[in-house]
Amino acid sequence: MTSRLRIGSLWGIPFFIDYTWFPVALLLTLSYGVLTALGLFLSLLAHELAHSLVARAHGIRVNSITLFIFGGMAAIEREVPNPLGAFWVAVAGPLLNLSLFAFLSLALAWTTPETLLASTLTSLAAINLTLALFNLLPGLPLDGGQMLKAAIWGMTGDRQRGLIWAARTGQWVGFGLLGLGLLVVFAGSLNGLWLGLIGLFILNNARRYSQYAQLQQVLGRLKAGDVMTRNFRVLDAGMSLREFVDRYVVPSSLKTEPEAAQPEPEVYFAEEDGRYRGLVRPELISDIERSQWDHLSLKAILKPMEQLQGVREETPIPQVIQMMRQSEPRRVLVLTPTGAIAGLIDRGDVVAMAARQLGVMLPQEVVQRIRDSQEWPPGFQAEETLASEGSSPSLSLQGSPDLHSKS
Repeated sequence: MTSRLRIGSLWGIPFFIDYTWFPVALLLTLSYGVLTALGLFLSLLAHELAHSLVARAHGIRVNSITLFIFGGMAAIEREVPNPLGAFWVAVAGPLLNLSLFAFLSLALAWTTPETLLASTLTSLAAINLTLALFNLLPGLPLDGGQMLKAAIWGMTGDRQRGLIWAARTGQWVGFGLLGLGLLVVFAGSLNGLWLGLIGLFILNNARRYSQYAQLQQVLGRLKAGDVMTRNFRVLDAGMSLREFVDRYVVPSSLKTEPEAAQPEPEVYFAEEDGRYRGLVRPELISDIERSQWDHLSLKAILKPMEQLQGVREETPIPQVIQMMRQSEPRRVLVLTPTGAIAGLIDRGDVVAMAARQLGVMLPQEVVQRIRDSQEWPPGFQAEETLASEGSSPSLSLQGSPDLHSKS
């Protein structure tokens, strides 16, 4: 069941409203009137479109725009791969709101005072100015945080350093707004509750960015040789299919549950004359008549080595992850300089090693579920493929790191 409603599209970008937006729209309508609520909606939509169109100008696909309780989010395929482009995508939203503020202020100057139109223009001008200034606060997930990240990235050449500092300042901003909201509440105004909720939202998202940055640092330090396992067997390529089934396939299927839970080898390679010939594919046996099992060898069910994807032991893990995301192999071979098989890597191996590096030991059943899954856990995308870009009435969500991550 979806939690959002599609309301249309523009320039090929679909628009959605999350159901959490409706209570806010109702409250704004009751408090300020239909025109002001509609103006806020359009201002937010324009803000998101500004982000989206600048991203598209840099060749980035925009999947959708969604408005929710704290504002909105434009989901983009990936982040612009250079700091200047990332800066322009981030600043586009606030610049659009500042432009709307200037236009509305100019229109207000030509409007008769103390009329409904003047009141509406005043409210809309204030909304756009607030949107622009608030989003320029220098901390993630605000637009200003994305701008700070891009600036540090550009000055240092280190995107991760920019991400870490922008996430850190985002936490300071969140704590500040949370504290300010409490002070306003204690002063007797319930408006502080909304300010405190926004601060808490920013704080939580900034912490997630910080966790994402830590994970990316860990992944950046790991090499294929650090993560690979040797959970495989090497068999004689001349072994008959009958012998292979009797010795390996049937005994494996008859294991009891406790035995099956053990990390027994389930990957087989065939070798001949001291050379690896390929990966044994037991699933192909069912396509061969049983009468032929005594006459055919493992060569009949091999995937040749030249068709297998492999990396060197010194290959960085982010590169391995990107390979697995793009071509979706279940396992990646790790090869020695001589072309021998040093080990194997799958999703479970990568996630388990990263967790250990962060001081977390994952249960084996969790690792197995990850291994069997068709998706990577949040945060395990290649460094240049952040998931989303967006904004809200008081903040801008540019690529919350654990949303929309798909393999």
